[in-house]
Amino acid sequence: MNKGWLCAGLAMAVGPGPAHAHSSVPGIDGFYVGLLHPFSTPSQALVILGLGLLAGGFAPFRARWLLGAFLAATLLGLILGSRSLPLEAMMFAIAFLASTSFALRPGNLLPLAIGLVAVGGVLIGTVSVPDPGPIRDRLVTMTGSTIGANIGLLYVFGFVLFVKERYTWDWVGVALRVLSAWLGAISLVMLALQFAVSNTAP
Repeated sequence: MNKGWLCAGLAMAVGPGPAHAHSSVPGIDGFYVGLLHPFSTPSQALVILGLGLLAGGFAPFRARWLLGAFLAATLLGLILGSRSLPLEAMMFAIAFLASTSFALRPGNLLPLAIGLVAVGGVLIGTVSVPDPGPIRDRLVTMTGSTIGANIGLLYVFGFVLFVKERYTWDWVGVALRVLSAWLGAISLVMLALQFAVSNTAP
């Protein structure tokens, strides 16, 4: 009996079926769509990873300024909500600068870090504005986006902080900086591809 259910489940899992890249997921809508939105594109994910690493390079009492600036900036981005700028390219640029800053000078240049976090937060907030619709639904989705983006940043920051405090070997700090350098390189490649696509478009 168990083998029969296992075979049936396996057949359903590997069997071909229609693909719906942007179809709604049953049970996932409104708030939860907003909650997952900051991780739905490479540009947003790289921004959150880069800014989280950047914040993790600072002591907690200084990093609170970065976390607060990101929250305020995401709210500002939701209010502004302009899509006329090349947001994808700008997010890749911020991700590159944040990752490179951590790789080269972790825990230094707090004013620059606050500026990067603020710009990144505005961009994340701007791209999180949903399409026109009922105001209540839009507010619920935007609330989810704000919470999702800030929790994501907080988790990356917390991970870096945990690793630094738990594992004090010299190579751990080097490994984090190498990881950040790789993220910076990926962001730079994605940024270059944005310009390559725009230049080849008819």
